[in-house]
Amino acid sequence: MKLQQVEKVVLGMALAGVLGLPGVARAQTSVRVPEGTKIVFTLNDTLSTKHNRRGDHFSGVVHRSIRVGNQVVIPEGSVVRGTVGRVERPGRVKGRAKLSLHFEEIELPNGTRIDLSASLVELDEEEKESVNSEGTVVGQGSKKRDVTETAAGAGIGTAIGAIAGGGKGAAIGAGAGAAAGLGVVLLQRGKDIKLKRGREMSIQLDRPLLVPVQ
Repeated sequence: MKLQQVEKVVLGMALAGVLGLPGVARAQTSVRVPEGTKIVFTLNDTLSTKHNRRGDHFSGVVHRSIRVGNQVVIPEGSVVRGTVGRVERPGRVKGRAKLSLHFEEIELPNGTRIDLSASLVELDEEEKESVNSEGTVVGQGSKKRDVTETAAGAGIGTAIGAIAGGGKGAAIGAGAGAAAGLGVVLLQRGKDIKLKRGREMSIQLDRPLLVPVQ
């Protein structure tokens, strides 16, 4: 090939790269999203301690774009994917429900998939669940319900006892009613965790995330 032809080919490739024409790869770099960055998304799936098991898959959609400087690196509409970790149902006497989630991947709208290491840090206030320091969802306690049901049983027992035997009967009835109310409490579990589809949650990066950009 003559020198003049070579020069034309090189010039053509350079122009194709600048203009973004197909067939010529453009240089790709990565933007570093810092550790500790929060990503807010909404669940695509309902998750609960009653119905889910370890290893179940879930996903959610990012609805607040993440910027580094003036550049959007994780656009709204990106998809967070993960699996269910530990699942603990509430006890019959004590113990709250617990649910841990593993966040493993984020997919950008252009199809790029990036490994993710992040922890759950916050839920919206739709329900009474909370997130502990380990990123585990902790269910609502049942103490108030237990006291209410035991007291209700005692009140009913008192009324029945009073009708049957006056003051002494009322006292006996109260004790029997309280015992019955306690029995109901012991037969029931506490409240399961239920994170409904559409629930908003926030995760925080455990290590920096490198996002490819062009």
